Amino acid sequence: MNPPVNPVNPVNPVNPLTLRTATPARVRTALSAAALTATAALLATACSGPGGVDLGTDWKGASAFALAEVDGLVTVVGVNADTSRAESLAVVPQQADDDRSVSPQIVELADGRWLVTVPRKGGKPDRRYLVDRADHTLDGLRGDERLRRVLPGKTLVAEVAGLPDAKSASGSPESTVLVRDPADWSTRREVRIPGTIGLAASDPASDTVCLAEGSGSGTRVSVVRLADGKVTAVARPAGLDVTGLACPAGRPVVVGAPAGSTSVASGKVRVSVTRNAADTAVSVDGGRADAVAATGTTIVVAASTGGDTDLVEVDAGTGRELRRARVEGLAAAQHLTRTPAGWLVYGEDSVVRVNLGSGATERFDLPGTLLDA
Repeated sequence: MNPPVNPVNPVNPVNPLTLRTATPARVRTALSAAALTATAALLATACSGPGGVDLGTDWKGASAFALAEVDGLVTVVGVNADTSRAESLAVVPQQADDDRSVSPQIVELADGRWLVTVPRKGGKPDRRYLVDRADHTLDGLRGDERLRRVLPGKTLVAEVAGLPDAKSASGSPESTVLVRDPADWSTRREVRIPGTIGLAASDPASDTVCLAEGSGSGTRVSVVRLADGKVTAVARPAGLDVTGLACPAGRPVVVGAPAGSTSVASGKVRVSVTRNAADTAVSVDGGRADAVAATGTTIVVAASTGGDTDLVEVDAGTGRELRRARVEGLAAAQHLTRTPAGWLVYGEDSVVRVNLGSGATERFDLPGTLLDA
């Protein structure tokens, strides 16, 4: 069976849903008696949750959260980068109208809250939950939108439609972007982008999001300012088959392979940077760019070289290589997250902690198959 499809970014899930009501109803989700009692909270070893899934207790130590499928159930996974351990902490409630063909999503908001969204069948609104670290539960939120990826900004949040859901005056398809206030989930405005949004990225330090429509060398990039809804088109990167997108401080970092390149060799990955007036183009040769993370000063690319993955850090201005490390046995990077303990590179069923300074790597298992991170 093919894995669930991410509606916005099938190549590189982004950090990934809210609602239009002014005051969302918070419904405490009962996960299981064992998971919600004080006794279970004190257990030092995993306990059995719904469906027999073993639930851990390391809520405090989680550096990041992810979603995984464990024994047919979707679980919230806590990833502790310091101890190199990942364990299921809560089971996401499963309903008869869940759309299992589309991957659920999890995203960290700028204020540190983590939001889970579960797509539903028949055009129904996505089901949404906030991860409650203190009470070790999931808090339900009422929702009225479906198949949207949340892009957290500094004070606002953008929700991007996974498929065209509107039309322009001329009748051409458009995709809507809803700008929300995460304090009360009220809608500030609606923005329309021509075509189908294939890649989307944001930076929680900026109220600007970057979106890409189209594919390959025909990709068109736009920047949306959440404060006023202004959309600015960015010049198409020349000679680049685009596969990835980052948005540090609202500046697009467009990643891909040289147009026409088909090689994924086991040799050395080469990363080159072209800094333009409105964006930065990153060309990856000798490997397939699977994931990208960027700040104002550096860019880190995870590139597959066949059976392994290279993590390469370059200077965002000059393109000079700063550091690199090879993760052996990781054929594809599903996601890339920075933590104080090092970079976390997610595979299908495992996580690798990478120290770019020393090149050291440490792999540890996920409790199931990764759905989103």
